[in-house]
Amino acid sequence: MASLPEWNGRQLGVTGSSQGGFLSLSTAALDPRVTFIGVVHDALCDHESELKGVAGGWPHYFYKAKNVDPKRIEGARYYDGVNFARRVKCDSWFSFGYNDEVVPPTSSYSTYNIVTAPKTLSVYQQTGHFWYQEQWDEWENWLLKQMGL
Repeated sequence: MASLPEWNGRQLGVTGSSQGGFLSLSTAALDPRVTFIGVVHDALCDHESELKGVAGGWPHYFYKAKNVDPKRIEGARYYDGVNFARRVKCDSWFSFGYNDEVVPPTSSYSTYNIVTAPKTLSVYQQTGHFWYQEQWDEWENWLLKQMGL
């Protein structure tokens, strides 16, 4: 996107839901040109929590796992969204629901809480792994504001 002549050279945003939420986190963490991200129902986050009996995010690598090889844990850290979230330096908007069985709110909260950059959290308590129109509208309005539109 940054190579296109239409890019203004200032704002560069990334947004996505579920696996796209993880990809937004990882892109912002790895590319300092990213100036804002919108993360919704962030998958691939907080894998190790399941080893402590707390719900982790999809794909639930350690769900009900016993005697996990430490190398497997080390490997999972390499692509855990929480570790990317630690490196996010841009404005962020996060949203999720309390009824999400794919990406439990415990996983989303752990990801959101680790971000130290300016951030906004918009919890839609009744939401599962889907969007309410009001949530979509809020997300879209936040993105447009970031772009100065």
